[in-house]
Amino acid sequence: MATPTRPPAVSTPKSQFTPNRVNASPRPGTSGNANRNLAYKSPAVKTPASIPGHTHHVSVSSQPSSTPLAAHTIHDDLLALNSPAAALIASMGSTGMTPLTNGADGLGITGNGQGAATRVSAVSANPEMERIQRIQLVASTLKTRVAGRGLTREGVERLAQVHGFSTLLDEGNLSIAGKATVDLEVVFDTIDRDLIREVNLKLIKNDAPEAQFQERGTQVLKDNLQPFTTVDGTAQWTDLRDYESNLDYLHQLDCIQGGIDAIDSLYDAFQKIWNAERDRLKSANARQRLRHSALGRPFMDRTPKLGLAIDYWNRRPDSQPSSEDDDSFPDHSVYSANISCEQGKPYTLPLNGWVSESVLTEAPQGENHSENAKVGPDWQASADEAEYLSLVEKADAMDPTGDEKTDAPPSILKMHFISKLVPEVYLPLNIAESIVELGMFEMNQEMTVTYQKALQDHFNTTKARGSQSTSEERWPRCLPITSEGGPLKYRRHSYALHSVQPGAVLWCYPVTRLKFIHPRQLAGAIPILRQYALVWSLLRSLVEYGDAEPNTMATAADHSTQNVVAARPSRTSRRSNVKATKNRLDDLLGIGSPEGRDDVVPVDVSLDTVSDSPKAKLDIYVPLFGSLAGGRQSPFIFISLHVCPDGIIEVKNLNGAQVSDKSEELKLREQVSRIVTATEDIGLLVEWVLLRAGGSR
Repeated sequence: MATPTRPPAVSTPKSQFTPNRVNASPRPGTSGNANRNLAYKSPAVKTPASIPGHTHHVSVSSQPSSTPLAAHTIHDDLLALNSPAAALIASMGSTGMTPLTNGADGLGITGNGQGAATRVSAVSANPEMERIQRIQLVASTLKTRVAGRGLTREGVERLAQVHGFSTLLDEGNLSIAGKATVDLEVVFDTIDRDLIREVNLKLIKNDAPEAQFQERGTQVLKDNLQPFTTVDGTAQWTDLRDYESNLDYLHQLDCIQGGIDAIDSLYDAFQKIWNAERDRLKSANARQRLRHSALGRPFMDRTPKLGLAIDYWNRRPDSQPSSEDDDSFPDHSVYSANISCEQGKPYTLPLNGWVSESVLTEAPQGENHSENAKVGPDWQASADEAEYLSLVEKADAMDPTGDEKTDAPPSILKMHFISKLVPEVYLPLNIAESIVELGMFEMNQEMTVTYQKALQDHFNTTKARGSQSTSEERWPRCLPITSEGGPLKYRRHSYALHSVQPGAVLWCYPVTRLKFIHPRQLAGAIPILRQYALVWSLLRSLVEYGDAEPNTMATAADHSTQNVVAARPSRTSRRSNVKATKNRLDDLLGIGSPEGRDDVVPVDVSLDTVSDSPKAKLDIYVPLFGSLAGGRQSPFIFISLHVCPDGIIEVKNLNGAQVSDKSEELKLREQVSRIVTATEDIGLLVEWVLLRAGGSR
């Protein structure tokens, strides 16, 4: 009797037909396989009616997967998997997601719904890194919430333990000790167990035989641990965020050998530079020198933060007089850099003095500027590049894993400085990338944003009537119009921000921290930070007062509306599905109102940071309506401002101002520069220009 042969398995597709590329057809077309058995086909093709884009009326869902289908019942495109939907299904991996060429797992793929090429978003280019970043964000948030709500004895102790300090609580006396440097004592009240009576901070420095009491640091921590803080005249519970931040700073110093001495040496150098500049510029006050000094005004352990801080920029320097000892600048108007230490590369070469004995040195800018020579710090070089690399190699050789604490060469510190910018500074991408090349910070593409989006977010958070998120093409603003002897009037502006290059996007990056190993690097970045702090201040004036309209304006508008309505013939009202934002914009621009063109001034501002990268160019177009445009060749006033490093304003162009001669034009440019420097407000500059145009006609 003949032995039956075993039929071949037909339900499992062969591995050699598994695709290895996106949109690659796993099988050849039907031209070379018309006379072959269909047993090698994947079970995924047994239901062609379920595939998008194909409509077949053959019912094959009841057939088992091992039963091959007849060749005449399947479309040729489906057999070859030529359609986009079939190719996408065939390229699915074992996880059910399309494999990507960069090794990611397919998260974040989006399509346009019309068979276009897929796009991988930058957010999920590395899903594992994204998960780590989210875990770190959760951990940092929990650190600030571990103390609970309000000030308690347990909360103060838990925060110290979270940051790696050893704690000992003995009859209301809490001792917080670090591994080598920090010795903190917190004394609680005997009756009210959560009330803090005394705080003592001591630091052990390398050159001192015992711990030294820190008077300023003690006062800062004592202020952090007050049971109540006053905000706008209202007492609120202390949330311990400042205390937690200061503990983190102390923990960094405790883990870094020589970190405290490095911070102290930086403060001494910065203070020498500030004092030398004060002696050189005796006529300028502290606020003016703060904007033009090499680094700014240094502080050590200033409430509410421990450590070294530099105030390098303040808004409206001449708004109020200040004395040399006046350090009470408004918080919202000062830009600061808080300096601390961080372990890891790049390593720092410590110096006994970062500047020479002369402190300052002159560097002439050219033959035409010999009288106004540029004066800067006379920095001492720590080492040349070859010597620095040799010391780094020796330090890595002594600690190859980076896990153990080993002594580095005596002339190198295995740490670098970190300056945290408060508030952040929005730098254009081309400027930010130039700082990235210097190794001062790493750019995260997820943080990039457009200037328009940043301004809109600022507008939504500061508007007076509600905090709902909106998106507007133009931002409104109402400004007073001064007139001699007449009643106070108001004029509405409408602002829009554009790019000088057609179709270009104004991308920027919020810089929050910079790292450096020598203060020369920070001093080189300060002029750029000042420059774009001023640019952001000017742009912010477009939206800062957008939603505040005085009652007199509303009253005048009501009377105007009543007069217009009374003059119109009565007619039947009707409903409209036009968006409210469009109606608001039309009303703002005065569309349909015979007096609207005199009431609303649409101002367009263009920003250019590419054509001349050392300077930021702001072009302001101010239209002239009604009587202001009479007798003029152009119905516009054009102002071109250049914001230079260190926040210096240059007026490069001023058209439509109607000046009689060259000397008057130069005088007018100087006035515009002083107005922008003193006010940092585009709206006030526009009103001054309109007032001058009205008086010169």
